[in-house]
Amino acid sequence: MMTAEHEEYVAYSRQHFEEGLIRAGFTENERGWRGEIAHSGEATDVEILLPVRFPFRPPRVNPVDPDAVPWSWHRELDGSLCLVAEDDHDDLWWTEAAAFLEHIAAWLEDSDAGWPADRPDLDLERYFHPSEDERLYLYDDLAHRRNSFVRFRPSSNSTMRIGSGTRPAKSSKHRKDRFGYIADLGEIDTPPRTWADVAARIDPSVDLDRRIRNKLITIVVLIYRRGDHDAAITLEVRPTKDGDIDVRRLRAAADTTAARTARAGLIAPRLGQARVAIVGVGAIGSFVADMLVRSGVRYLTLVDDDIVMPGNLIRHLVGSEMVGLPKAAAVRRHLISRHEIPPGSVEGLVEAVTSGDAAMELLTNHELVVDASADFATTALLHVMAKSVQKRIVSVSIQDDGTAFRIDLLPPLDEADALPRSSGGGDAPPLFEAGCGSPVSPTPPHVAIEAAATAVRHAIGLLTDRPLHPSGEVRDVLIAAARTSQ
Repeated sequence: MMTAEHEEYVAYSRQHFEEGLIRAGFTENERGWRGEIAHSGEATDVEILLPVRFPFRPPRVNPVDPDAVPWSWHRELDGSLCLVAEDDHDDLWWTEAAAFLEHIAAWLEDSDAGWPADRPDLDLERYFHPSEDERLYLYDDLAHRRNSFVRFRPSSNSTMRIGSGTRPAKSSKHRKDRFGYIADLGEIDTPPRTWADVAARIDPSVDLDRRIRNKLITIVVLIYRRGDHDAAITLEVRPTKDGDIDVRRLRAAADTTAARTARAGLIAPRLGQARVAIVGVGAIGSFVADMLVRSGVRYLTLVDDDIVMPGNLIRHLVGSEMVGLPKAAAVRRHLISRHEIPPGSVEGLVEAVTSGDAAMELLTNHELVVDASADFATTALLHVMAKSVQKRIVSVSIQDDGTAFRIDLLPPLDEADALPRSSGGGDAPPLFEAGCGSPVSPTPPHVAIEAAATAVRHAIGLLTDRPLHPSGEVRDVLIAAARTSQ
């Protein structure tokens, strides 16, 4: 339900924008507002349409004559001008008519000049209507499939996976498969919008038109390039009753290592060869391992002599299916399964670091050791051994009943002072499980994950020679329950 304030803002914004159009010589018709935009010594007649969601969505602009403006990657499927990028929504700047009209003029001048500073967006999907088939079509590295026939087979979770092969002459068992062709269009200067546009760029000897009309081919995957970038789009093609070929875009994605790591960050390639050991893969260390792998690290040694208990699950990376397994083995299994990294890249050691020899082996065989053991003796041992071989560890620990955590670089960089010792514990009464031993930690899961993420930031800083701080950091965490009880 809209509030009166919201309705007043929308009404004012629309009226203010329309008054600006009137001042610029635009007139209203049944569709929107029509007027001329001067550019490069000429003028183009355009229509400006205000969408229902204006001012939160920018106006749409259409040339009155669709062919009066050259077709390019900067026009939409319906011919409207692509004026506002998704990352250009600051302050709803288009609500000022004068600024918006200046933006249209600049767009037309860039179009007249052939888009000299064009950004090669790979968005061919927006030039085709979506198919009714909502399955996800997954393809692998298409380089070795260029200009060849393929088969998509049904897989789990409403996906279709690519494979080699053409439609058999007679084979009812393959009726759920869909058969296609991979076409390499090369560099595309103007986006295709119809089957005629696509077919004109494909070798006619392949005879795709006939195959599509005979329903031998229902999928066409187009490989194309813009600038230095490669991309692909998966299309559904069907003959129509009037003899044409209808083209619809399918939901598709690359299922490749490159696709799975593209969002890992710009430094992921640098981390690919780094070797990191994590001592203690419990509440903090398990998430440190996971985030390091997600960030690009591919060689890990996990060290922990404890096993996964039911009570660990609330703050641990792994699930109930891992209860009873050693934590090192459970986290290793999770990383290999979840991130599809080679089993030989992750080693799990079901042991504690209790000797100088064990600490020395970890330090000398890895670029970095992350200590998440929450054990003073282990941390002290690793620290002493690190100083002796002129290396350092990142130590992370939760403190004060989960109201603070600290990251220590041991020894600190550049002879900096170590972080001061933390003061006493928290105020929460201790909670013990059956049997003897240390009390159960009341640290909330989000604090453990935040501590792990901060430790990973410091670890990556050291691995890339860009440390965040010479000694580390201490951070207080606001916990609602802890604050309201005071």
